[in-house]
Amino acid sequence: MKHHVIYVPGIGDNSFYVQGIAVRLWRLFGVRGHFHVMPWLGKEPFEPKLDRLLKEIDKYSGQGDKVSLIGPSAGTSAVLNAYVERADKITGLIYICAKINAPETVDQPTYDANPAFKTSLELLQKNLPKLTDNDKVKMLSLYSLGDKRVPYAATVIPGVQERRLPKFRHSLAIIYAITLGAPRLLRFLKKLN
Repeated sequence: MKHHVIYVPGIGDNSFYVQGIAVRLWRLFGVRGHFHVMPWLGKEPFEPKLDRLLKEIDKYSGQGDKVSLIGPSAGTSAVLNAYVERADKITGLIYICAKINAPETVDQPTYDANPAFKTSLELLQKNLPKLTDNDKVKMLSLYSLGDKRVPYAATVIPGVQERRLPKFRHSLAIIYAITLGAPRLLRFLKKLN
């Protein structure tokens, strides 16, 4: 049985090739990393973007394999929304420097350029109450106190295990988590049934 880990990057996902390379290198740790671009930029609605992610989850789980999700920043809303739709098919979920709470604090130019992100965050507010204690045991939050773009309070889902990253700024904290921090986060996913 293979373990597929689908990584959904945040805003700017069409330009962060370093993340894609890091995710493919996760094979060294015994999982198959997949870099799934939404993409956030542009006018395409969120629904078809989410549908493509759900189809990728269904493809791997349909082969009898394990599937886990990782989402940094804006990608967190996508993976959490997908989790609510496919909880029975997801082994585990990690979010990094996650924008979860207070969607009204995102600046309007970000929403104007990435309207699907706004829709995803609005849907997430409706989906968060659906998460059970059993769901939260399968989740891990990584945050950085040096992150000024997404402050700690925006990352919290009560009942989800948390780990602090080094005090890096937003993008650097994410890169650290998926490169030097990768063995630790993948170990969390591999321990789950």
